[in-house]
Amino acid sequence: MVILETEVTDVGSLIATARKALQGFGRTQYLFRGHAASDWRLVPSVHRHYDSIGERSLAGRFRLGAPTRHSNCPELTDLASWISLMQHFGLPTRLLDWTGSLLTAAYFAVAHEPRSGPAAIWALLPSELNKASRHGKDVAFLLHGPEARPLLAAAFDGSPCEDEVLAVLPVDLDLRMTVQLGAFTLHSTDEPLEKRKGAENYLAKFVIPEGAKPAVCDELWVLGARRSVLFPDLANLAQDLASDNRLIRRKGT
Repeated sequence: MVILETEVTDVGSLIATARKALQGFGRTQYLFRGHAASDWRLVPSVHRHYDSIGERSLAGRFRLGAPTRHSNCPELTDLASWISLMQHFGLPTRLLDWTGSLLTAAYFAVAHEPRSGPAAIWALLPSELNKASRHGKDVAFLLHGPEARPLLAAAFDGSPCEDEVLAVLPVDLDLRMTVQLGAFTLHSTDEPLEKRKGAENYLAKFVIPEGAKPAVCDELWVLGARRSVLFPDLANLAQDLASDNRLIRRKGT
């Protein structure tokens, strides 16, 4: 079997297509991820650019340098909090960001850092992904839970772990994670999630053509999926206001 892939041209068709594609899974939790380029793979940043030695070096040096720069660092043994902090501040990790909001994923696909060419939104059924793991449980795991611990240890000290991907729910670090309905997948290797055996059972893909992206951006703005809402600080509020064409007045008019 192959992963379901469907083209959408506006927010309405995105919602309708997603509902139709996912209805076979029943009423359950879904996660979404927006890609500015439709050919990007579902691989975390650390596995795209670093080997296992580089990953451990990044994690170790971050933990050494963080206490003088951050007033509320976790205990050294709290690996889940450390990797969340690393991800939050942009360090490459074995976490891949997802959201519980289809509109948030659409924003990241077409508006956050736009690129030429088609964009894509991935839909993930986390319970089905975790059911396919060695744990065999059809639930979303906790990043601080026992299921994730071996994969986290491998990131920090190179401990052996199973070849698997888990869907995990984090503790919210700040308001941004809350409003974005953030979640993660935790990856042991650089194998793309969409290439794993059985991926058609928990993944679907919605492609937004290049020509449809401006209209989708406009619709997302009207629906409130915009930078200042998803990144709630003064800098992003100022950027949104400055780019709002409704507020622009030309001299002499």
